[in-house]
Amino acid sequence: MKEVKLALSNILLTFSILFVLYLTMIPHGRIRTGMDSGSAHYFNYNLNPIHLFEDLQHASLFYLIVDIIGNIILFVPFGIFLTMRFPELKVAHVGFVGAFFSSTIECIQLFLPNRMTDIDDVILNTTGAIVGYLLFRFVESARQENLEMTRR
Repeated sequence: MKEVKLALSNILLTFSILFVLYLTMIPHGRIRTGMDSGSAHYFNYNLNPIHLFEDLQHASLFYLIVDIIGNIILFVPFGIFLTMRFPELKVAHVGFVGAFFSSTIECIQLFLPNRMTDIDDVILNTTGAIVGYLLFRFVESARQENLEMTRR
């Protein structure tokens, strides 16, 4: 049973990594969010973490959902499956790995056309990985508690 759980966690973690790479590296057309996404050039970047809050003043609700919530949700499965695969990890470890993975993606996007490197994405993706960790721990704790209650 332990081997099956390990294999499943490996598959799910790999799938979540590939899914994130697919969504962030391959152009899928533009979603109109009401924000200027930059020109079709290389080296589009934002290194100002306050820029996110400045954008919110002028952004549509759709932008809020797609960009902010989407960046968080994108990394939730990664945080869940990373914690499932490596249960000994603490929240700081998952946050660091999420930030490293997201930073790597953002660095690669700097050299891709029609992509923008954004520190806000790293912050939001890291938040998503941490949310995934917390969700996994919450569900695992509830499951353990339920198992203990049924054994009594």
